[in-house]
Amino acid sequence: MRSLGEMLVSALLFSFLLLWRSTTRFAVVVLLVTGCCFLGYYFAVSNVPDEYFWYATLGFNPTEAWEYASSYRGPDLLLLMTWLLPSLAAAALLWRRAPLLQHRLGRTLGWLSLALWVAWASVGVAKGYSLKKAISRLERVYPQALAQGFVQYQSNAISLYHTPPAQAPAAPPMVDVLVVVLGESASAHRWSLLGYNGAPTNDSLMPLRDQFVVLPVTANGNNTGKTLPVLITGQRMSPLPESGALTYLDWAHAAGFRVESMGNQVAEGFFNVAMRQRSDRFLQLQNGALDGALSKPFTQTLANKQLPLLVTLHLYGSHPRVEKRYPAEQARWTDPYDNSIRYTSDLLTEWIQQLNALPKVRAAMVYISDHGQDFPVCGGSYSHGATRSAYEVPLMLWANQALRDTQPAWWESLLQQQLMAVDTKGVPRYNSLLMAQWLKTLLGQAPSPNDLPTTHYQLNMPEITGAYPPAEDASNCGPWTAQVQALHPAAVR
Repeated sequence: MRSLGEMLVSALLFSFLLLWRSTTRFAVVVLLVTGCCFLGYYFAVSNVPDEYFWYATLGFNPTEAWEYASSYRGPDLLLLMTWLLPSLAAAALLWRRAPLLQHRLGRTLGWLSLALWVAWASVGVAKGYSLKKAISRLERVYPQALAQGFVQYQSNAISLYHTPPAQAPAAPPMVDVLVVVLGESASAHRWSLLGYNGAPTNDSLMPLRDQFVVLPVTANGNNTGKTLPVLITGQRMSPLPESGALTYLDWAHAAGFRVESMGNQVAEGFFNVAMRQRSDRFLQLQNGALDGALSKPFTQTLANKQLPLLVTLHLYGSHPRVEKRYPAEQARWTDPYDNSIRYTSDLLTEWIQQLNALPKVRAAMVYISDHGQDFPVCGGSYSHGATRSAYEVPLMLWANQALRDTQPAWWESLLQQQLMAVDTKGVPRYNSLLMAQWLKTLLGQAPSPNDLPTTHYQLNMPEITGAYPPAEDASNCGPWTAQVQALHPAAVR
């Protein structure tokens, strides 16, 4: 009822547009486009358009845009069409018969709504409101959320290039070579190492099992634009701080590391700018390449022996469409998502073996996915969404023998975190901020008073864990967004 009331109030506030033929036709076009944006985006990622909508739409490359369009769920497309077809008919009627406010009462309401807008604008000018603040005062007037998102997007864009100075490390770095692998769309629910028994999706990693810890964590969002900035900064990023934000690349530079970054997708906003701006070498692969194409430049980087070294590998992972994210000859099972997870696992194994072969260095690799996916059991295909599987992702840290031998207490603490990975209800106890905490420790950075908590439980609670992952059935198809707000302090609200 509240939404219906807000819609009616919004219609009355914009009724002045029906006073003239030209403004009526303008309103028809704007409302059609805006409605398509709202519903199309909501059905795609279960969010109303915000600044991340603009990151996504303005940052798409053709291949990625087509993959998203071709993976759109059939039921959602049908729902979109049930709105669009009547809307087109109404728009055609308004276009031909405008203006419609010909009766005295209607025209009086129209002129009154115009007077209200003039009064609001006058107050804003008198009080010196910025455009951002003025629009924010109309939070519940449809369709201003789209404009508010764009203003926030532009504000963030100004802050993208600000890099605050990083403090020198408080302690000597623990590693000589650190590799950060940022995955894409891989749900912890499909990692066999975390309990999934549908297929051995992580089988290639099993021979290395005593060399790494792995646990499920809660992501702060369900799309790349929301999650990657939080992952690389370890702090809340909505809104983006005007002074800019430090990333683990800056911590590495402060510790004397050479920083190289290699990406297999064009990320939106802060992440892509930060990687390009703060890396000594940045490599963007050709659009559409499989993640295995990262192996050759990664091998070349290791061969250069420029230590200490930080390398970031940004994967295309299990992005829609998942059947295109691995070589055809590696389709082991009928489920394409499981095949894509296995392909990522094979690459992680390959890169770990290369690190294991480095002589006389302390090496570590950290892997995390930005978010997961909704599963077909919840309707349609693998896609962005808001179910639990879309918010729970795998986090893994591998350490070579030299690092484990020199830091036994640190390694033991990681093993304890792994043991306490889920609570009694089978929900991850940790959130994705844990990755930044791990990276700070490896790079010698001291904890900050502003660091957000990485767990939703007290450390003195019993170390009891429930079953994981949850059953993959319709009972887990409901939205998980409200739970994420409680589990993750950097969750976008």
